[in-house]
Amino acid sequence: MQRNQWVPNVDNALQCITGLDAENMRLAVGFLRKAAFHSKSMRRKILDILKDIIIEKEKKHYAAAGEKPGTSGLPGLSVPNGLKPGEREKYRRLLRASTIEQAAIETVLSIVGPPELLDPGGEWFTLIDRSGMTDRLGNWPSHIETMHARAGDAAHRFTAKHGNTPIAKIKIFGLGGSAAPHDIAREIIENLGKSGCEIEIVRADTPRADFTDEHTLALFCSFSGDTEETIHCYDKIKPKTELIAAMAQGGKLEKIARDANLPFIKIPSDKSDPAYVMQPRESVCLQCIATLSFVAGIGLKAGSDGAFDAPCIDAAKLAGLISSWRKRFGPSRGFINNPAKQLAFFMLYGFHYTDEKRPASFDVRDKRIPYVIGDYNLRALVHEVATQFRERSKICAIEGIAPEELHNSVEAIRAVAESSAASLDANPYVYLFLDSMDSEQRIDFRLAQTRDLVIRNRGPHAVLNAEGETALERALFLTYFNAHMTTYAAVLNGFDPLPVPTMSWIKKIMGDLPRNCGKEMAYSKKKRRTLELRY
Repeated sequence: MQRNQWVPNVDNALQCITGLDAENMRLAVGFLRKAAFHSKSMRRKILDILKDIIIEKEKKHYAAAGEKPGTSGLPGLSVPNGLKPGEREKYRRLLRASTIEQAAIETVLSIVGPPELLDPGGEWFTLIDRSGMTDRLGNWPSHIETMHARAGDAAHRFTAKHGNTPIAKIKIFGLGGSAAPHDIAREIIENLGKSGCEIEIVRADTPRADFTDEHTLALFCSFSGDTEETIHCYDKIKPKTELIAAMAQGGKLEKIARDANLPFIKIPSDKSDPAYVMQPRESVCLQCIATLSFVAGIGLKAGSDGAFDAPCIDAAKLAGLISSWRKRFGPSRGFINNPAKQLAFFMLYGFHYTDEKRPASFDVRDKRIPYVIGDYNLRALVHEVATQFRERSKICAIEGIAPEELHNSVEAIRAVAESSAASLDANPYVYLFLDSMDSEQRIDFRLAQTRDLVIRNRGPHAVLNAEGETALERALFLTYFNAHMTTYAAVLNGFDPLPVPTMSWIKKIMGDLPRNCGKEMAYSKKKRRTLELRY
């Protein structure tokens, strides 16, 4: 059967957006962009309609209209106590609404360009960042002051309870946004050379309890306090050591800590508290400073460059630095003079946007994949940036650590660069190199040679240099800069940076599953299956 030819007009183009007509979407966006430049009145009309689509109630209306009656849009889930059919339909409509919003925002971007979309005084940024995440990034000075004090109090309780019990190693248990901050804290202490005991971040459901003994400090961290994997880790580890502390906003973990009289660091849960955040991924400063302050307060065996103690953390100075950085790359600084906004666009599209007056002609659907690279001494920071791209910006990202990553991937990087230069393939990547005084000098030189000799002018890449006098300041700079950059990238990509509906959905299902659910059946299936391909 012959397909009806798409007729280019404004109404049809907008219907492609609201109907998620994948076949004609690219044509529709291009047509709307071109039509918007015919006259100011036409531009205003198109943008007003797109604005209405982005507004929550309209978006939900279009999403419901696209749902077939009596269907969920998702395959059946054979899980006990999982989402009921009505909840599945609600979840499906939520995802469809989000995709419609993304299509509308991308179309706006193609018409107005990134400065108008991201800069203050416009109508778009606050409309997209409905959760106000960018505003809350301005509260990091309060994060530092609050958690420095709370962790210090917990350290006093710990030393009062355990005295001078020697600590041979530290294990910090957490997942996702409750693991990354502590990994950054570990990296800071290691780069300072101020700890003679090993610090390990355990991202696990069932930890190896054999590697824990009475001289192991175990810190259990869960933003919500209800992360089932972290609670399970506590159950497995508590018979092995009495040197235990916990950190959470509340939930089961807080109750466990209170009942067991464990030193507890409470993440602010009162919404009126200036240090309150809504999401684990926002708590990186809160939890990182808390771990650093707690460790400094209890005292550790000194490392090659001395001991990590209270004077290593100048909370007032750090808060002042955060405030000064905010002025340079916070939302009030315009796109043209804001390196975080510029890098956000560059990481999505692979070129430096400079035209303030008229958007450059670019295809908003021709996006790149961020490839974040740094040396071994910055591995936690590399992981944090890549994870923020994935969870906050909703962009798949690759992370690589040199020298191992460079050793394994340099041929692939070279091949992609050469084939794209020869027009054999498109280069899908934008490379972001993190650099710092904490980088190992020889590996830093090797990364520079890779940029000069391998990538050169055959692939877009950027270098982000850390600022600060100490490893703590430099890590905080990179973390704070990239928190802003990935938030701007979320808006450019068409998403409110806060919601994580799929993660919430999966957590709900996993929380209702028995721990040994279907274990024997799953193992029997795996024994009979070598390869499974679906398309």
